[in-house]
Amino acid sequence: MRERLLSFAKAVLPDGFIEWYRRKRATRRYMEALGYQIYDREVRLDLDEMEGRVAASRAGFTDKIVRDILERTELVLQGLDRRIEGVSARHGQELHELRAEVEGLRAAVEGLADRLEPAREEPPADPAA
Repeated sequence: MRERLLSFAKAVLPDGFIEWYRRKRATRRYMEALGYQIYDREVRLDLDEMEGRVAASRAGFTDKIVRDILERTELVLQGLDRRIEGVSARHGQELHELRAEVEGLRAAVEGLADRLEPAREEPPADPAA
């Protein structure tokens, strides 16, 4: 019955009115829920008791925040340290490979120089002889 009445109202009433009514109902539901939440908080928390707890725990609260910030900073520094170690290890490996390659090239050049050196020491052949 209700669904038929709603479908009839949707068919007869203009769209602007239906949207306005939906917004009004949503606002009313939100305000009621908000009122219940506020009432529950007031019932649960006595203002004088709350002020006493906040005043007593302010120093502890500050200490907790400082400890949390220091822990987070330490985690960030550890992450950066790992990154730096990884980069330096990669570059160290690359330098080691380059040094080995240079040593190999140096040995090859010395080997070629040794082969060419006896040819240079021989006097040129006398074409007249």
